[in-house]
Amino acid sequence: MPRSYEYVCPVCENRVTREFRVPSVVRTCENDCGFDHYIRADLLEKVESVPEEDRPDDWEELDNERRVYVALREGVITIPDLQ
Repeated sequence: MPRSYEYVCPVCENRVTREFRVPSVVRTCENDCGFDHYIRADLLEKVESVPEEDRPDDWEELDNERRVYVALREGVITIPDLQ
């Protein structure tokens, strides 16, 4: 049986499962959030590991996609994590 990966809506955190591993999937949310990038759940878990002192001042206002970029810049997420 193939492994499944969970992806999270950047707006409402609705989750979907897919049998392929990519950083994000573009899809329409069932909760009327629109058409957006669902980000792989394990990446979002790593985002929370960005130390407080390395987070920008507007961290709370950043969407999940931008937080992934910060985590990448800070070395919490690496290129292999995105593959």
